[in-house]
Amino acid sequence: MDYKKWVYRSVDELKVQEISKKFDISPMIAAVILNRGIHELDDIERFIDRDITKFHDPSLLKDMDKAVSRIKEAINHKQKITVYGDYDVDGVTSTAILVDYLLKCGGDVNYYIPDRIDEGYGINKNALDRLKQEGTNLIITVDSGITAVEEIDYAIELGLDIIITDHHECKEEIPNACAVINPKQEGCNYPFKDFAGVGVTFKLIQALAGKEKQIEVMNDYCEIVCLGTIADVVPLLGENRLIVYYGLKKMHDTHNLGLKALNKASGISSNKKISTGFIGFGIAPRINAAGRVGSALRAVELFLTNNQKKAEEIAYELNEENKNRQTTEAQILEEAFEMIEKDIDLSEQKVIVLSGANWHHGVIGIVASRITEKYHRPTILISIEGDEGKGSGRSINGFNLFTALSACSNDLVKFGGHEQAAGLTLHTENIAVFYEHIDTYAQENLCDDNLIPRIHIDYRISIDQLDFGTIRQLETLEPFGMGNPAPVFALQNVVISNLRAVGEGKHLKLTLEQDGRYIDAIGFNMGNYEQKFITQDIVDVAGSLGINTYNGKDSVQIIVKDIRIPEHKTNEDKYYKTFDVSMRSDIINNITSEIKNLVISQKEFIDVIQESEDEQNEQRKTLILIHTLLGAKYVLEKIQNMHTSYSTVSVHYNNVGCSSSVDIVINPIIEQIKIQAYEQVYLYDSPFTLESLTYLMNNHIKVQIMFNIERFIWCDKTLRSIIPTRQDFVVIYQYIKTRSVDGLFTDDFSLLIRRIIASYHVSMNSAKVKSCLEIFEELGLLIFSIRNDIIQIKLLEHQGNKVNIDSSIRLKKLRELNFKFNECKNYIMNQFK
Repeated sequence: MDYKKWVYRSVDELKVQEISKKFDISPMIAAVILNRGIHELDDIERFIDRDITKFHDPSLLKDMDKAVSRIKEAINHKQKITVYGDYDVDGVTSTAILVDYLLKCGGDVNYYIPDRIDEGYGINKNALDRLKQEGTNLIITVDSGITAVEEIDYAIELGLDIIITDHHECKEEIPNACAVINPKQEGCNYPFKDFAGVGVTFKLIQALAGKEKQIEVMNDYCEIVCLGTIADVVPLLGENRLIVYYGLKKMHDTHNLGLKALNKASGISSNKKISTGFIGFGIAPRINAAGRVGSALRAVELFLTNNQKKAEEIAYELNEENKNRQTTEAQILEEAFEMIEKDIDLSEQKVIVLSGANWHHGVIGIVASRITEKYHRPTILISIEGDEGKGSGRSINGFNLFTALSACSNDLVKFGGHEQAAGLTLHTENIAVFYEHIDTYAQENLCDDNLIPRIHIDYRISIDQLDFGTIRQLETLEPFGMGNPAPVFALQNVVISNLRAVGEGKHLKLTLEQDGRYIDAIGFNMGNYEQKFITQDIVDVAGSLGINTYNGKDSVQIIVKDIRIPEHKTNEDKYYKTFDVSMRSDIINNITSEIKNLVISQKEFIDVIQESEDEQNEQRKTLILIHTLLGAKYVLEKIQNMHTSYSTVSVHYNNVGCSSSVDIVINPIIEQIKIQAYEQVYLYDSPFTLESLTYLMNNHIKVQIMFNIERFIWCDKTLRSIIPTRQDFVVIYQYIKTRSVDGLFTDDFSLLIRRIIASYHVSMNSAKVKSCLEIFEELGLLIFSIRNDIIQIKLLEHQGNKVNIDSSIRLKKLRELNFKFNECKNYIMNQFK
């Protein structure tokens, strides 16, 4: 079960209530809107209303007036115009809508899509030569051109005029074209920056059409623009959201014969709601397949044809090409996984770079995406063809791939793209040094924390908030996608009343209970979780919300993203697992008759942290020692709620690993810590033995007690929780014996503890269970081992008289801990007098 980090989005609860009341929506809906970065009341109203008239004026785009003037001149003078596109869905849809519109305007128009295999991405000089020879006067690029400085200069030498429309990141030098339309270029004041290439092309069409025809061109092209926008995985906010919302609504009754045929080939029924997910995973791959393993020209032709038979013929071809693409992709993916397992140490390397001879570079981008999804690492796959390699990369949040490639530009022939996806070309001999350089860049710019998959939680909810009305309100937030993901909510401290694997074990079906209310949940591809949880487990569940229809009956359900034991229980489990009973039951050092360097401090936890921050420049390293469960609980809660500026605090268990300005050690094994390395040492609560305190005193010039006398209760509670009673021995042995097979028992250790608790309704923890097992082993009842949290037990045949638990030396030492603690408590209390 892969670990995922839950990140709760921070919202102003007062603002949530204000928006909820103002727009008559649920607080959870209001919270999601705020989490999407929409805070002004006017913007919130636009977000909810999705008004088709709320597009920005296209003339606000830099160079738009120049582009419109030159295109109209070309149309009026019957000059030949070539739309220079790209072979992905964004490029194909951009090409199709611009060619279609210019034809309707009477333009002499054709289109050119570079071959992915022979030419690669973007403008190339051979294509420019060819277009010039064919009589082209004006080239309009779509979804490309922003980095083609040298190629544009060459076009000018040939006497070609170039208009660039693009959305990719810009380099320092902008090509010397007649007009460059890209909202990301310096000096462009257009309010919305996150279009796909087809979105920029659509703005050009809007500008050519004029204000009076905005609704008309929206009706003509919105579903095609929607398709390209979804496929290019740009944020579905602002104008993108409007385009996709109205495009999805029009998908079923589109007048475009090619799209109709493609919908049919993709298996869309007339009564099925079309979602962004279906576009992204059902329709877009079929168009992409044309450019990846066939010719993208056929995909453009599909959208331009007025012949239904031809549309169906091309849609069928694309469907078959997609099947070929899937086969090729699966082969490369399998090879890539083998290479990763064999050659890459993911504990050391933060970027995955793989290369293979004659890998089809039309599909390596998809494979890179699959690898990134599995390993949560930036991934670049390079197809080697002779002395040249062509690569495609995908990234994770926190690592800008375009910036990373820029830092390694000396290793590359060319590159382009954006934060999450990019392409590159390099000489084969440079692959190894490129890998070294980009991994070095990642080591310096990518934190280990970024490599943990995250689930971003919009809001904490309870089951009693979930009804059909609230779920219907969620539809006002659609369409969901990049930048506007389907909201994820957290149900905390719910009880699993039922769970089972369904769908041949692939999926997880749950019933959750909270305060007497129940809700169903489904976890797709989470069937393995059935082995990690049990009924009666108290868990936190993260998921999105939906309506399930079964046997004609609708019910609210949760679509599960992750399940976890609540954080406070996880921290408790970690505390007990790191509680080394033997270290605290053995004598560490002889007790000295007098300890002079113990100081009663008036400082509290936050005071110490703030002092460390204020005096950070003096490098006053501070150590805080926490022995008890309650102490650990309170401090961890305080750290979680502290302002993020407290960056110098790190938490450890038993010993200190990588040291910070303030090290907090929970369950310290004191003689293993380099006490002398710290200028300030604080006891947040009492050690369990005077021997531990003595060792501490003998190895530091001054130790300060932060706690008051009442905190001795924490120690007492902790000791009582880990020292087993006679009843504990009975239930643990009985549970194992009745469930062993041929005297052998295996289970997940954490799960075993929860099973015993659920079966016998007793208080239990890992320290107590482990102590019982160690005592059973001492007395010859069993042998056991715990590795990677899997416990294996072999029951032994016992010969002789009945076993007397009280004869265990280990148990006697455990019980002596109470005496040792009282000895330590009495000494410290004398310091308070």
